[in-house]
Amino acid sequence: MTIRTLGMTVLLVAAAATAGAQTTNSNPFGVGTTLAVFGGGTADADGTTPAAGLELGWELVPHLAIEGATIWSAPGDGRHEFGVMIGPKFNFAHGQRRVLFLTAGAGMYRATFDQGAAPVPQFYAAQITDPATPQHTFDNFAASAGGGAEFFLHSHWAVRPDVRLLMIAGDSDWRWITIVGVHVAYHFEHHHVTE
Repeated sequence: MTIRTLGMTVLLVAAAATAGAQTTNSNPFGVGTTLAVFGGGTADADGTTPAAGLELGWELVPHLAIEGATIWSAPGDGRHEFGVMIGPKFNFAHGQRRVLFLTAGAGMYRATFDQGAAPVPQFYAAQITDPATPQHTFDNFAASAGGGAEFFLHSHWAVRPDVRLLMIAGDSDWRWITIVGVHVAYHFEHHHVTE
């Protein structure tokens, strides 16, 4: 009876020591989550416009993340545009201070125009069903592809310049928008970076 009690005590102490040695992550976002803000501009057939956005990403493995991104621009003249995309981000390296990457995505793009302030671009004019309405809103499928480089300033902070091509599907046409900008990203998970 004494040997059995002693054996059970040793097993319980060993189990408690093993469980105590395991660290728990008190931060629920600490495994692979990335939050970024974006500032830059867009260019299309109608000209250039300042743009801004937010991104939330989840690093599934060191070379692959899934990112949700928003982009907002207001070219003026009663025109506002907003896009939401989700897709993969492929990193070509891990653990380095400079990491090249490619991105792709799919989502929706919303454009709103005040017809009295400026003429509606031809791409959207073809989609108007009621010309008497002064304000028009269009929701179109969008896809994107691009690439850039991520420069880690710290084990959590990074700067990401990138270029993306946004393709917006119309009724029988495509609108092409080039997006150029810089993202300031915070990685909740600690990244060990080397030169």
